Amino acid sequence: MTIENMIKCCDNLTPTENQLAQYILRNKEQVQKLSIQDLSEKTFVSKSAIHRFCKKIRVDGFNELKVKLVQDIVEDGKRKEEIDVNFPFASNDTQGIIAQKLLKLYEASITDTYNSINVEELHKAVVLLHNAEVIDIYTHAHNINVAENFQDKMRSIGRMVNCPRSSYEQRCTATASSKKHVALILSYSGKATFLPSIVEVLHENGVEVIWIGRVGTSVVPNYIKYHLYISDRENLRNRISQFSSHIAMQYMLDVVFSCIFKIDYEKNIDYIQKVTGVVDDRKINE
Repeated sequence: MTIENMIKCCDNLTPTENQLAQYILRNKEQVQKLSIQDLSEKTFVSKSAIHRFCKKIRVDGFNELKVKLVQDIVEDGKRKEEIDVNFPFASNDTQGIIAQKLLKLYEASITDTYNSINVEELHKAVVLLHNAEVIDIYTHAHNINVAENFQDKMRSIGRMVNCPRSSYEQRCTATASSKKHVALILSYSGKATFLPSIVEVLHENGVEVIWIGRVGTSVVPNYIKYHLYISDRENLRNRISQFSSHIAMQYMLDVVFSCIFKIDYEKNIDYIQKVTGVVDDRKINE
């Protein structure tokens, strides 16, 4: 995860730490060459406060912060050559050029999402989902397609996953859920109007919730302990379509499914081979 994303994900920075964070992000090239004493003098922030800031954003000290900054600078250089995820093609582009530009958009969105993954948080979410008797997915609009794809994959290994479509079905599912359930909320913006009431019901029923959305967005933080972040470069409204958020969400759910599958790898392979003849009725001899 980049330093910028680490800062976005940290919601307990003090005003002084926020100022320090903004200075670091604006001056990456210079900061990665400074000593901690130099940074302290330039920002009027004590060395101990800099160390506390590093700990809060989950960096093990100032030296590791500088290493991460070097990595970020390299990534920033690559990003300048990447596609505009909101308007990836122009009116005069040929069909071949459009195909090429969407390829670059997908690559950029997936790379962004990969760089946003916190492996510790991913592990916690995977274990939670693996141990759940039932998984309920709450989302809407275009994310329904991604949710149902995940549902289908999980069903292929014998797991119970619900994906209620309507608001009524979502309320019924949330009301009937228990501590044996785990809820997945898919919302790029975190501002979907159906979220607050659903999260409130889940909290009252003792259901653990995992939210997947763009970096830096908090959704009812007191209730939701688990967050998985995806690329945040797509504008919420000023765009052609949800090209970036769609492929980023798909990638993240495929990562989650693969990690769950890996825990019982041989068992899942055996299950697929056992049920293939039942669920797939095509006459295939290959």
